[in-house]
Amino acid sequence: MADFHFIRPYWLLALIPAVLIWWGFIRNQDQRNRWRELIDPHLLEHLLVGERKISWFRPVHVLLFGWLVAVLALTGPAWQKEPSPFLDDEAGLMVLLKVSESMESTDVQPTRLERAKYKLRDVMDLRKGASTGLIVYSGSAHLVMPLTRDDRIINAMLEDVTPDLMPVEGDVLSAAIKLGERMVIQSGLPGSLLVIADIVAPGQTAVIASNQSSLPIQFLSILPTNAPLDPGVQGASDAVSGSIVRLSVDTSDAEEIARRAQAELAAVSEPGQGERWKDNGYLLLPLVALCMLLWFRRGWVL
Repeated sequence: MADFHFIRPYWLLALIPAVLIWWGFIRNQDQRNRWRELIDPHLLEHLLVGERKISWFRPVHVLLFGWLVAVLALTGPAWQKEPSPFLDDEAGLMVLLKVSESMESTDVQPTRLERAKYKLRDVMDLRKGASTGLIVYSGSAHLVMPLTRDDRIINAMLEDVTPDLMPVEGDVLSAAIKLGERMVIQSGLPGSLLVIADIVAPGQTAVIASNQSSLPIQFLSILPTNAPLDPGVQGASDAVSGSIVRLSVDTSDAEEIARRAQAELAAVSEPGQGERWKDNGYLLLPLVALCMLLWFRRGWVL
């Protein structure tokens, strides 16, 4: 019981009016207090007849007891923790998809860009119920969809993503990482970033290294399985201490991405994150209900 405390301790102030009302009622109901102002105390003892003892099983006492129990329930007594019902079962994943002319190459069928879309759909299928967002970038970075659990919206958006829609050709992965990090933080959800790209411009490595992201980042290389890894992708991954997943002909790459997204979240999460103090005030509700039942007795009035 060393962790025992009240979640809402200010409710204890509600006991003050309860005690004052109870004390005032008792004084008004005491016949002796009315006569003490008129008769000397040593004579009053001999003039009063009838039962002198005060019964403690009276409506006013039951009211005070019920008030006390109700206030204790409202304060939220707690001594143990439980998982928060508002925490996602899966980590949020913000996807940064490169949409440039190089992604139109057909060395990966049907094209690098189309294969990237397929892989993104595989990742979302493996993460059913988890939040996923999408950012596209080339010479500029643009938010397509913030973190959402509705994969159908992202699938619909992917259909129209082509290099022709991008206003500027180039590679600003560093800007896309900044935007993705900001969107994850604004969502209030724990999460990480996934970069899907074929190559990364050499000049981006230094920029990414100087602007370290606070979120875990992993890369999916959209190059043929027999092709060497792009040095820019390797350099960007090293700059952020990220991980790289190579393209595969099956879903093993998507499975590894989904697994790492959850594992990386657990690695950076603080102990106890996603937990809350369990409100045990509900255990006192039967006592409040029992006090309420007594008011149905005949003649049970104040």
